[in-house]
Amino acid sequence: PPPPPPPPPPPPPIPATIPILPFPFTDILVQGQRKQLNLYEQRFHSLFSDALSNHHGMVGMGLLLGGKGMITTMPLCEVESFTRFGQQEDWVDNGNGMGNGSIFVTIRAVGRARIVESDLIQEEPYIKARVVEVLDEEVCLEVGDNGIKEMSGSGEGGEGVVGESSPVQVGSLIASTIENMLVSLSSMEHKLSMMKATTSEEGSGDDENVGKSDNENDDGVMNKRLEAARLEELFMKDSSEGVDLESNKDTTSNEEEEDEEEDDDYDDSEILDRVAQFQQAFEDAKETDNQGYILQPTTATDNLSKDEQVRLRSPQDLTAISWAAFCTGPKDNSKESIKRQAIQIQALDMTNVIQRMQLAAAMLREEQNSLKAKLALAGIQDIFRGGDGGVIGEE
Repeated sequence: PPPPPPPPPPPPPIPATIPILPFPFTDILVQGQRKQLNLYEQRFHSLFSDALSNHHGMVGMGLLLGGKGMITTMPLCEVESFTRFGQQEDWVDNGNGMGNGSIFVTIRAVGRARIVESDLIQEEPYIKARVVEVLDEEVCLEVGDNGIKEMSGSGEGGEGVVGESSPVQVGSLIASTIENMLVSLSSMEHKLSMMKATTSEEGSGDDENVGKSDNENDDGVMNKRLEAARLEELFMKDSSEGVDLESNKDTTSNEEEEDEEEDDDYDDSEILDRVAQFQQAFEDAKETDNQGYILQPTTATDNLSKDEQVRLRSPQDLTAISWAAFCTGPKDNSKESIKRQAIQIQALDMTNVIQRMQLAAAMLREEQNSLKAKLALAGIQDIFRGGDGGVIGEE
């Protein structure tokens, strides 16, 4: 039978008018993220009332480029909760711009919108513009007799040919790569913080030893290393001279097991930062995603390799991962943080989930390389300070 006709193209989006809250671009929110605001100016009180009364609690997050205008693609946010404080029944507007008390608002990014007209509808007392919602391109899945059939557009009937990988398979591989890089980043960040803490403690010790000669310090270090070498040599001897290895065997085994358990706990704390941030961002992004998807099994074997199995993610999971991958790491005024926020703005314009995941993976890989360089530099500095730096004794 002839292949079924392709689905009709979606209808063009209908422009809508929404109020816009201005923010510096460094405050950008992506899908699922929240921000708490304190609205105390009268113009923002009016904007808030307009959003609740006429726009179902929806506002645009206008990202300003430091006097160079506003980015046309913006996060679309909903008012999640609010509380009013300090309102006065006999309040009178005296023209100073302040409103009647404060409104504490929590907004949440639930989508994206793009301004469709160059001229804003209004700029005073607050900004309003006509926008259209920005939606991701769909990854069409069709449930066939033998499981999942990817409508990838290759081969007859939309079936992927042997040797090719469907977008879901490629996206699932990128998702696994992102998750592995986040674990690696967490581990390296923890190691770097530990090295900095050790350096700080050694610096304090050096201050206490002010007045001692360099020869005395060098002799002390050398004596410690010689003593450590003697103890190691004694422990590694096959004979029982000096150490009762048999009697200490069970104790040593128990100590090793306890050390392994401690290492496991230590590893869990290592990966808490980035991985926990990613997991929370993933759940938030998935919760706010209302684009609509077709249900499918979550595991399957891909065509990328006959020897490998890839856990296929649903399109909804891939979309959530494509946003959550941008939501890890510190948010401060550092160069790395500002660069990450600039990449988030680039991601706002992307409607292809796979490309957005590739952008996130490239960003994380660059952060990974930067951390590797910092760790290497910290190790070199430790060597110059006289520490082991993890290389003493190596040829």
